[in-house]
Amino acid sequence: MSGEFLLASFKLENMKNKVLLIVVTVLFVLSNCQLDSDKQKKLPVLDLSATIEHFVPDTFVWNNVAKQISYIPVETTDGVLLALARPVYVGEDFCCMVDHKTSTVFRIDKKGKVLSFFSKKGQGPGEYVNLTYVHVEPKDRMICVYDQRRNKYIMYDWDGNLIREISFSEKKINTPFLIASDYAVVKGFESESECKLYLTDKSFTPIKELFPLDKSLTDMERLCLIWQINYCRNRDQAIIHYANEDTVFSVTKNGETSICILEKGTYKLPEEEARKVQEVTPNGSSYFRTMGVSSVSNYYVISYLFKTKLYDEVWDKTDNRIISRFDGKSGISFRLPNGNKIGINTRSLYLDGNTVAFSISADVAAEGGVSGVNEDGNPVLVVMKI
Repeated sequence: MSGEFLLASFKLENMKNKVLLIVVTVLFVLSNCQLDSDKQKKLPVLDLSATIEHFVPDTFVWNNVAKQISYIPVETTDGVLLALARPVYVGEDFCCMVDHKTSTVFRIDKKGKVLSFFSKKGQGPGEYVNLTYVHVEPKDRMICVYDQRRNKYIMYDWDGNLIREISFSEKKINTPFLIASDYAVVKGFESESECKLYLTDKSFTPIKELFPLDKSLTDMERLCLIWQINYCRNRDQAIIHYANEDTVFSVTKNGETSICILEKGTYKLPEEEARKVQEVTPNGSSYFRTMGVSSVSNYYVISYLFKTKLYDEVWDKTDNRIISRFDGKSGISFRLPNGNKIGINTRSLYLDGNTVAFSISADVAAEGGVSGVNEDGNPVLVVMKI
């Protein structure tokens, strides 16, 4: 009788332990779910749906938030005659710019003197068809060009002498979103990728898949979803957002981190629409399309197509409030020395930390009171510290 009692007690105690273990496990899972939910709730929310149908003033001016503004007229020489070059690197000692019209890459010092330049347009070894993305490695004294047409990455010295080429096709990767000194964020082959983006090492070998894709998708659906990605003008981080989603991510060498929510409500592009080829209609789309998301200092710059118009918006990170909205064709306002206001296209911005840079034509700069500028000369680089 005593043995049976002990056995029954043992079984009862064992059952209690199992029940306790189950309860603890369930509580742990629920706790983690709650933590994840809390983290999601704590993300800043920028409510685009609440403002899109309402008037928002276009009162924001870059100058009003700039702590310092520098004008650098690019030296005009017989060898360097430029259209409207764009900055791709702003450093302590020099800047690098590209002129897509002449396919020229050049370096200038902080006074505008041309230090070196080259144009290697062509289809042979060491040549490019398109200056799709230009990356500067100051420590290695290299200027690197990605050519989307031929899907290759070409490394040059300051004077344009070929160092080597890397075939992105051989690595099963495509257009870079961001290239840093020790990592890159790139797209994969649309028809083969199981994710929207790859994080790679400095030699462009994929080390992590980002934003996985459903394996049941057709090649066309896969292509359409991958190309719903926003554009971003940042050179210090990859800010990633897709038109059919809400969350905005920052991707660095450590992976992806959610940074905010773009609340779009009924204006969010449905998943089934995102999988289709975008059709152009007279009335446009009733959903947010072609999203651009960039960040500088305490501000987000958000650009999108809605119905038939392009818009640029400036949002304050400190209170998640929209400050201004601009016609996307005109750009965000900048005030020249004589008070003239011009619009700066968000696609032409260079953003890195608290630095904002862009270029203006010589005639606009001269008319706007920028000193030392010949209206028939090369463009003027504008560098601001925010």
